Amino acid sequence: MSTGAGSLPERIRVRFDLLSSSQRKIARYCLSRPGDAGTLTALRIAEQLGVSESTVVRFAIKLGYDGFPSMQEAIRSEDHSATMHDDQDVPADPVQGTTSRSLRNDLDVLGQSIAELDLRAVGHAVRALSEADRILVCGFRTSFSLAHLAHFHLRKVHRDTRLLDDLGGTLVDDLELVRGGDAVWAFTFPVYDERTIQVVNHAESVGASSVVVTDSALAPLPIGPSIHPLMVRHDSVSFFNTTVAAVALVNAVVSELTEIRTRNDPMFARQLSRKFHTKGQLRAATRSE
Repeated sequence: MSTGAGSLPERIRVRFDLLSSSQRKIARYCLSRPGDAGTLTALRIAEQLGVSESTVVRFAIKLGYDGFPSMQEAIRSEDHSATMHDDQDVPADPVQGTTSRSLRNDLDVLGQSIAELDLRAVGHAVRALSEADRILVCGFRTSFSLAHLAHFHLRKVHRDTRLLDDLGGTLVDDLELVRGGDAVWAFTFPVYDERTIQVVNHAESVGASSVVVTDSALAPLPIGPSIHPLMVRHDSVSFFNTTVAAVALVNAVVSELTEIRTRNDPMFARQLSRKFHTKGQLRAATRSE
C-alpha cells in the first residue's frame, strides 16, 4: 500500500488523534487487511469489527474521502500498486501469500478479541470456576481441542475436573453427574454443536454455573445469572474456525485461577511450575553391567 501524502496510511496518521475508539479499530483493519477492506461491503466490515455500518461510512468521510466507495477505490489502487512493486522483486508464490494472509488474520483476530473482551465478565467467570466443587469441560468438533487444552491445565490448578468427550455416546450418562455446586466450561462456535448446548442447558436446570467461550451474544445459549458468556473472534481465511483468540483466553483464565490458588498458598505457583517442567519426562533406561 502506498504511503504518499494522500494515501490511506498517511491520512490515518494525520487524523489518528481525532478518531474514536471504533474508528481506530476500523483504521487498524484497513491497514492490516487492505484486500478485505477494499472489497467487502461496509456492512460486512462492520459485522467483523462489532461496530455499526454508519461508523464505517463516517470513518471514510472523517479521513477526507467523498464516501465509503471512494475510500475503497483508493485502498484497491494502493494495494494493487504495492502488489505490483512487490512482484517485481519477489517471484509470485501463492502458498506464501496464503500463509501470510492466514497469519495476519490470526493476529488481527487476536487483537480485536483483546480489544473487545469484557474483563469484568472474565472476572465473574474466573470466580465461578474457582468456587466450583467440580469443573466439567466440553467442546466438540473444532472446539474439542480447546476443551482438551483447558482440561489439561485445569487439572493442575483445580481439585476436581472432568472432560466430557462423548466417547462411546456417554454424554447423557455424564450429564447426570452435574450438580448445583459444579461449573461447566464450554466452548462452541459456528456451527454450534447441539451437544454443547445440551450440556449448558442441563447445567442451568440443576443450578450449576456455566462459562461459555463463544463468538457472539447471538449464540443459542440460555440466559441467566449463572451463565457467563465470553466472546472472542473466530473468523479465518479458510473453511475452519481459528482458535487463536480462544486459546489465549484459556491461558488467561488458567493464569487467573493459578493466581487465586497462590494467594492462599504462596508456594503453589512455583511448585506447579517445577512439576510442569519435569513431570512426565522420559528417563533413559539404565542397565547394570
